[in-house]
Amino acid sequence: MKILVTGGAGFIGSHLVDALFDAGHEVAVIDDLSTGSQANLNPQADFHRIDITDYDATRA
Repeated sequence: MKILVTGGAGFIGSHLVDALFDAGHEVAVIDDLSTGSQANLNPQADFHRIDITDYDATRA
């Protein structure tokens, strides 16, 4: 299953992403890195640095 995780670079989100990969899912992450860290990102994730409150950025 393809799953989108918002906040995937934060503490909880990064652990969720890891668990989803362990379960065999394909994961995309959206995070603006305002409180998370790129170091927390799973390298397998399709990462997009986007602020989801920016309507124009989410349309792409």
